[in-house]
Amino acid sequence: MPAGRIALPHRADEEDRNAEMNPAVSTNPSEITVSREKREMHIHWQDGHESVYGFDLLRRECPCALCNDQRGKQAAAGGPGLVVMSGPILKAGDVQVTEARPVGRYAINFVWSDGHDTGIYSYTFLREACPCPACRGSR
Repeated sequence: MPAGRIALPHRADEEDRNAEMNPAVSTNPSEITVSREKREMHIHWQDGHESVYGFDLLRRECPCALCNDQRGKQAAAGGPGLVVMSGPILKAGDVQVTEARPVGRYAINFVWSDGHDTGIYSYTFLREACPCPACRGSR
């Protein structure tokens, strides 16, 4: 789906499980907006919280196996090392979402301007990675 609003079905069963673990935090979005102009995704959660994720953050934290493996190798080597990558080299501020689509009732997937498209960003992952000061301070 091109950038814009993404309609999401209600996920009461997962919401009920999450409420049992922490009743104050919802991993059930009520609305997701992807803005190419602002280069960000905005999520309104059903508990009233709002999260704003920049495209650079989302691309850097891609949860796919390949990206997790690359981050693991860098950490094991003691920091950033020489990584051979395919596709265009993009600097911060250049990566763009070309498509965003829901994955079932639990996640969102992006197609990035660098051709990467295998990351499945679960709503639980996104809520835990919320970059707002309140959420960062509670981690």
